[in-house]
Amino acid sequence: MAKISYKMSYYVFYVCVALILVVLGMFYGVGYTNPVGEYNEPAHTETLIYLMYGMFGVAVVITLLGALAKFAGSLKDNPASAIKSLIGLILIIVLLVVTYNIGSAEPMVLGDGTTYSDVTMLKVTDMLIFSTYILFGIAAVGTLINLSGIFKR
Repeated sequence: MAKISYKMSYYVFYVCVALILVVLGMFYGVGYTNPVGEYNEPAHTETLIYLMYGMFGVAVVITLLGALAKFAGSLKDNPASAIKSLIGLILIIVLLVVTYNIGSAEPMVLGDGTTYSDVTMLKVTDMLIFSTYILFGIAAVGTLINLSGIFKR
């Protein structure tokens, strides 16, 4: 008999796929609105965006709960190893703090001519962009080092 967690994830997966297919069908098949002059927008653009937000939020919550449960279980069995596992989280937090402080607070002119000057969101946007570049660079270097076989000896 299959584990209950396997069955649960199996059904959740198929519910998510069905939900995605329904929303994509609505997005592509229902119709269009004209929000600004000649520009067309699918009628269910907001539905698709809210689905993405919801699925992302659920994924983040489940990931954090799983990591917390694993950390708590590891803390009981091997406290030293559990504390070592926090190094990655600490490094990510340090990266985000550093890239936030590097971010620019200079106002930007938008496409319609208005100026966007919310300092916090400008710095958060730069933080996310810089962090993505740095993490992609680290991933590329790590991949090259792994392919070279330096640590396989």
